[in-house]
Amino acid sequence: MAAYVLGTLLFGLALAAPMALRYPRLLLGGKLRAGTIAASSASTRVAWACETLGSLACLEQREEPLPPVNDGECLIGVRSIGLNYADVFCVLGLYEAANKMLKESGEGALVPGLEFSGEVLQAGKGVTKFKKGDRVYGFTRFGAYRTKLVIREKLLQPMPTDWSYEEGAALLVQGLTAWHGLVVLGNAKAGSSVLVHSAAGGVGSAALQICETLGCSTVGVVGAESKMSFLKERYPSSCTPIVRAPERKYKKQLDDMGRSYDVVLESLGGRYLTAALDHTAPMGRLVHFGATHAYGGSGVDGLLKWLKLVPNYLARPLLDPGKMVSTNRAVFGFNLIWLTEREDELTLELNEMLTRGGLDKRPPAVGRTFPFAELPAAVDHLRSGASVGKVVVVVE
Repeated sequence: MAAYVLGTLLFGLALAAPMALRYPRLLLGGKLRAGTIAASSASTRVAWACETLGSLACLEQREEPLPPVNDGECLIGVRSIGLNYADVFCVLGLYEAANKMLKESGEGALVPGLEFSGEVLQAGKGVTKFKKGDRVYGFTRFGAYRTKLVIREKLLQPMPTDWSYEEGAALLVQGLTAWHGLVVLGNAKAGSSVLVHSAAGGVGSAALQICETLGCSTVGVVGAESKMSFLKERYPSSCTPIVRAPERKYKKQLDDMGRSYDVVLESLGGRYLTAALDHTAPMGRLVHFGATHAYGGSGVDGLLKWLKLVPNYLARPLLDPGKMVSTNRAVFGFNLIWLTEREDELTLELNEMLTRGGLDKRPPAVGRTFPFAELPAAVDHLRSGASVGKVVVVVE
């Protein structure tokens, strides 16, 4: 056992050492400081950017020149930014698409963030759906941690008149993730038995709304007793909530419930994934869209984070294709960034999510807001696992 621990530590040090030598503050820790928003002019904007990835301490404010507004684009004055667990993985350097963009962009820094809401400040030539002053929400392939954005018209949606900016920034990414995972990949429909991990979070809450609209029988799994009231109040009759057992006891917890599931929306990884797969029904589908418990929730940065990440990586589930054949089960992996390269498909799924999925029936649940100047603290709060509903950053 001692040799394993020592080997794990040395492996982690080997991975982290090059970064530590170049960015000592990044990997050896640093305090998250609440600051003031840097000044910007009509031709500039303020962003939270990372010159390298690996720690929340890499997030730094900077002033940038505004890019031009081209044909088919709108300039948006951002009012709120929705946070997603993908942002945590991005900043920690665990998101392959973000690492690739930082390496290939040539800009020297990456601005995280996937969704936002705000006001149209300028509509470019050829824009037909929006005009100056319209309230919108939208999606971007990273880059949302900014006070102004230039976005293609196709990636914007008009915001319902009775929704706040905070609510508008809390829908698109979590809703599309839930819809694509449950319906497009999972084939959820009326009567389906569904298991949803992290049910009190942004994606989980959207998934429960979709399941309620479709008429599914749903079990929602949360990580703490304090989150049970949220599910009971928001979904009193359509969801059976449970507090998940510790990782090694989760399989027995599911055994004791005596149920199998047509669809599993899985976000925890590790033994939680394995246990859920064991309770996936024949012809059922497990859709994995993140590993927040296995890789994201260590709560520490720098060298110490490897003490959790490396063992969890080495102990990751191994799926036997032969067993999947004999049990008639399927496992899908899903990354929403993939859809950004297929805008027509993204737009179609967005419309179906809102109508067939029922996500236009009521505003998303916003759990906590932070000012833009404290954005790193907001990411840290999301990472902690203590959040309920959506974590939103407000740009004043």
